[in-house]
Amino acid sequence: MTTPDVNTFLVNFPSPGNEMVVQNEDGTYTILINAKLSQDGQLKAYQHALNHINNEDFEKSDIQRIEFQAHEIKTFENAVPVPADKYEKHIKRLQRERKKIQKALKEKEKEINIIIDLYGPECFARAAQNNWLYGETE
Repeated sequence: MTTPDVNTFLVNFPSPGNEMVVQNEDGTYTILINAKLSQDGQLKAYQHALNHINNEDFEKSDIQRIEFQAHEIKTFENAVPVPADKYEKHIKRLQRERKKIQKALKEKEKEINIIIDLYGPECFARAAQNNWLYGETE
């Protein structure tokens, strides 16, 4: 078996993940590795992507089984893959909740910055010290 041409790039992923591998139209492959990983993590991610290429995983359709095999997870012979769309509503609800939490965090950050502007950056340290010395006061 000949090894196909592989282009590899280190990229700062905007979301969590180790690597991504794409089969190009000309039969070559492009591997993107998260630059935020340690050198050891980058090497493991590269090896994982190469395993997908060498195992011809792009010719297969059962993604769950591909990943189980890639990570050497033992599966039961009679295991039935669960369709991803079953969890779509749950995932969309979690994404909405996450957006609400992120919005609330941004509002709190604005409030904290206003307090810092008014009372100085040490104000929270003073408040914590007063709480420690005198207990919570209303």
